[in-house]
Amino acid sequence: MFLVSLNSVLIILTIILVGFLLKKTQLVSDAFSSDVSNLLIDVALPVSILLSTQRYINRNNFVLLAIGTLLIMIAILICFGVSIMLSRMLHLPQSTRSIFVNGFVNSNTLFVGLPLNLALFGNQSLPYFLCYFIANTIATWGIGVKFIYRDTPENLKPEPTASKIKRFLNLLTPPMWGFVVGLIFFVINLQVRGFLQQSFVYLSNLVTPLALIFLGLQLARTKLTDLKLTKIDVVAQVGKFVVSPLVMFLVIVVAQHYNIVSMNSMFVKTLIVQAATPMLTALPVLAEQAHLDVVFPTRILTESILIFPFAVIVIMMLV
Repeated sequence: MFLVSLNSVLIILTIILVGFLLKKTQLVSDAFSSDVSNLLIDVALPVSILLSTQRYINRNNFVLLAIGTLLIMIAILICFGVSIMLSRMLHLPQSTRSIFVNGFVNSNTLFVGLPLNLALFGNQSLPYFLCYFIANTIATWGIGVKFIYRDTPENLKPEPTASKIKRFLNLLTPPMWGFVVGLIFFVINLQVRGFLQQSFVYLSNLVTPLALIFLGLQLARTKLTDLKLTKIDVVAQVGKFVVSPLVMFLVIVVAQHYNIVSMNSMFVKTLIVQAATPMLTALPVLAEQAHLDVVFPTRILTESILIFPFAVIVIMMLV
């Protein structure tokens, strides 16, 4: 299992390295990163998620996946409670406390979680990944961003109605629409077939390489000299890579002990690995929009990206 996990992580790191070198050698322009992100989020991912719902969600596993999504939300809510308690114990200032909470709890399911899951478990794990993606999206834009906006300085806060509308629209991201449309097709028993299906397959195949190249491009823009591991950073990383997957594991154990649900090994591993993916790529952007400390989220995000390959190997060995 160690060699399998190591091989999967090395594949991921190799593609990330390609993106890193593309940026460092200036073979691509500054706008390329934004273009890759747009192509991934607006085209490849929605199509990939639509196809995944068609292939892997059926009437036999729908209830299981719904219960799995509920368990993920319970684990995420517990982590929110733990992170808020720690932020108060550490006496974090208003400019960093909501960022700390979001870094602790929410995961980068799109740019890291999806390609990681495909590399480790293959396409058969996609319905289980979708469960975590849905719960994480709701937790990020429905709860986490609300905390960030709450910490915005009083004189700079947006209109309450406008911020609520924005959070609701952020829930309806193109990838989420891919899932919603796929779910509608599932309910009415409609399948994408023929040339359209094959076209979507080609587009969905772009997801993993594009996501990892984008991550490499982002790492190349980070100055390692700006990194400094403070006590708060350490607690945030322990929360992300130890507490979050541990809470997810314990919720699953309790649910299975009381016969609430019976999950196969791949489902369990997918949820635990997703809980230990790096922090949100959008964290610095959200901090900037809320007029909070931007240096802190940029630093802990970069640290989490550097830590996650080692964390995944350890987790795969344990579970």
